[in-house]
Order: sequence, then structure tokens, then C-alpha cells
Amino acid sequence: MSIRSILWLTCALSLAGCGGSPQVPAVPATSAPEGSPSSPATPAGGLDRPAASNHSPKVDLADGKLSLERLVFAVPEGWDLKQPSSTFVLAEFGLPKAAGDESDGRMTVSTAGGSIEANLDRWRDQFGGKPAKETKEEKEIGGLKVAIIDFSGEFNDQRGPFAPATKRAGYRMIAAIIPVDGELHFVKAVGPEATIASHADRFRAFIDSVVKK
Repeated sequence: MSIRSILWLTCALSLAGCGGSPQVPAVPATSAPEGSPSSPATPAGGLDRPAASNHSPKVDLADGKLSLERLVFAVPEGWDLKQPSSTFVLAEFGLPKAAGDESDGRMTVSTAGGSIEANLDRWRDQFGGKPAKETKEEKEIGGLKVAIIDFSGEFNDQRGPFAPATKRAGYRMIAAIIPVDGELHFVKAVGPEATIASHADRFRAFIDSVVKK
């Protein structure tokens, strides 16, 4: 055997001892496409779940009725539906002013948490903490317990939690608080005393018409 043949055979045996075939670098596995069977499952309650802060109660006004998610009221004639002046207000009506008054009254419907007394204290604070006149009564309407207050005096008029306030003398507020399923519903009429007095009977008729869905 020639020297060249011996060298070739030696080299071939050495390659066989090293594994016999060249090594190929490993290629990292690509992740499965999103949504494929091998991809991680979407956690329960993900993006499809609406956030509580996005909750927006449904409000309808048709056939003389104001319909909320849980309550329905009959709207008196002469009340003008307005664009709510605050995002906290579900529905707002203009109460045409009485003769001699400079401005219309305002009737709002809204919802909030907290206790009845805490909200009454907040309304008292709008009259300087001590209204010139104050009455409160509780009654049952259609199986609902309703608290009705009547304040008069100098009113600190603020159309939203961050809006500037204006003091208005000779104002009156009639308001009802209606607890329903752990949520307080507020119906509140505010304006010059003569104007609110001219709408007081219709306001009470509005409250007396309440029906729970």
C-alpha cells in the first residue's frame, strides 16, 4: 500500500471517530402563531370584560316617560329636556322661570353611592351648612323608600365637582333620594324660590310616579 493510501485511510478513520457527519447549528424554534392550539390561553376576564368605570346607565325618554336602568318616571308637561351640564347627570330638565325671577330652574336625575345622610350633608353644605329653611320627610312609593328634602337660602351653585361656584341668594332645592339595589338615585330641583314653588306640585307628581322595573 502506498504512503498516500495509508494517509487517506487514517484520515477517514479519524472522521468516523469524531461523529461521522458534520454538525449543523441548532435553529431556535419559532413561537406558534397567536391563537394556535400551542399558544398560551387567554386569561379569563381579559380585554373583553368591560371595566366598571365604563358603566353607563341607559336613559330613554319616550311617550312622556323617563326610563332609567331600574326606574321609570312620568315627565310633567312644560319641562324642557336639556343637554346635561355635567357628565354626572343622567337627565336634565329646564323648569321655566316664574314671573319676576331672572333665571329658570334646573331639575336633574343622577345616581351615586354613599349613604343618604352623607348626601344630605353635602347638600346642606351647598346652603352654607345651615339652610334658612329645611324640611325632610320619608315615604314609601311603589314599594320604594323615598327621602324628600326641601332646603331654602343662599345656594352655592356649582355645576360640577370642578366647576366654579356662584352664590345665589333666595334659592330653593327640593330633592328626593331613592335607594334601589344598593345604588342611590337622586332627583333634584334647584332654582329661584318662586320658580321652584311654581313647579313643586309637578316635582312631587314626578316622584310619586316612580316605578321600579
